[in-house]
Amino acid sequence: MAILGKAQGVFELKNSDMAVGSFLSKEDIKNFLGVSDNDLSALKFKDIDGVQAVDERKVQKAWYSGQIANAPPVESSSLDEILLLAIVHNTLPGCVIERQIKVNRFKMDLKISYKGKSLFIEFDGPSHFAISRYGPPKNEPFRKKKIVEDATGIEVVNWAYWIQRCKSNVKALFDTTIKGYGVLWSTNVHFGDFYFDNSSEIIEAINNRFKADHDGYGYFYGPNTLGRNNPEHPIVEKIISGAEPIGRLLPKGFKDKGRWLPEKLQNIT
Repeated sequence: MAILGKAQGVFELKNSDMAVGSFLSKEDIKNFLGVSDNDLSALKFKDIDGVQAVDERKVQKAWYSGQIANAPPVESSSLDEILLLAIVHNTLPGCVIERQIKVNRFKMDLKISYKGKSLFIEFDGPSHFAISRYGPPKNEPFRKKKIVEDATGIEVVNWAYWIQRCKSNVKALFDTTIKGYGVLWSTNVHFGDFYFDNSSEIIEAINNRFKADHDGYGYFYGPNTLGRNNPEHPIVEKIISGAEPIGRLLPKGFKDKGRWLPEKLQNIT
């Protein structure tokens, strides 16, 4: 299955809590890749909600293929990671970020040090939770976390793909009183697709680290929830029309069905 569906919504680096989406503005791309207008000549921008923007997948493809002059080396980064690095720098001035840190036999995606505290960030895409073209996940998501924490004494935070890339979630890394956000707007891999029998517990644990529970997880699917400009996930209307089963949104081991469903689906059986 393709991991991402059709692009929706416009992301804004300066307003990352409220502006959720897959289209990136020219100004933001220049910001987080450190390039100029001329360097982006390979990209075809179009007007999206009054902003000159382009699908982030096209940006990543152009970057990976060397079509964006003066962009940073690709290394093993994803565009999503580069974007989040820009949010971290804007949110935590003076922080120190190290990438691909080796701990025993593992490489940790990020190490962030801020005001005397350090932690590791591990980005977990859909293949960490659901069966992909490579088969089921090899290990449960927290195995690496436990091993690295035992070896270093430094907390490992699993940043799963449904944890919104935004300022509040970056703040929540170092201030546990901050309430963060989750969001699902274009993924084709849903909680009901997850492989592990205790999937609901895994999802809850990851969300709890960011305090992303706002009376359940239905708000993840939009539209325009919690004051955010977030698009509604297409699967909501597909479930209403009968084209998709509601079980796609319900993880294994769930107890309270209503906790996992958006408002539109609360009365669907």
